[in-house]
Amino acid sequence: MQPKLHIVTTGTKELTQLQYVLPAVSPYADKIHIREPDWSADRLVQLIETLVDDGVPREKLIVHDRLDVALVTKTSVQLTSRSIPVAVVRRQFGELQIGRSIHSLTEALEPGSDFVMYGHVFRTASKQDVAPRGLAALAQIVTFSKVPVIAIGGVQPDNVAGVLATGVAGIAVMSGILGQENPLEAVKAYREVLNQ
Repeated sequence: MQPKLHIVTTGTKELTQLQYVLPAVSPYADKIHIREPDWSADRLVQLIETLVDDGVPREKLIVHDRLDVALVTKTSVQLTSRSIPVAVVRRQFGELQIGRSIHSLTEALEPGSDFVMYGHVFRTASKQDVAPRGLAALAQIVTFSKVPVIAIGGVQPDNVAGVLATGVAGIAVMSGILGQENPLEAVKAYREVLNQ
């Protein structure tokens, strides 16, 4: 199966910037994560509805942590360590597509999510004080997880092959795409590597 490419917003862009750049990169991505912890629900809804109006498929969109926004906009949700527990969300909203951010094998084994995002795999500017978990730990997560695993953290086009060798279902990229001067060029580089 073709490895998936998830794009995750960096929390550093203005609403107008994301409204412009996300529709451009959307055709090359399988999922787009709206990860803006400082934004109001109103602003998140505004972005999502603008993206959908501009042709980004609603099923591509995933909102981080904000179950309320995901339900209202009929998108997916990515639960984190500070979110409502996945089991509670699954019990109440059985049809909702649920992703979960994890950092350990114990978390990977907890049921309820449709996929997990594990990291950070390599050193990354957003987590300078925390040691990367590495490919061996990622491979262990993939081995024992009962749902697809998406790798995040320092994934670059030149290390994608090693990441994919662990058996992951795909990769997630933040600054490697949306932090670049030309995000469209950047996303094409990742897509090219994933298509090999």
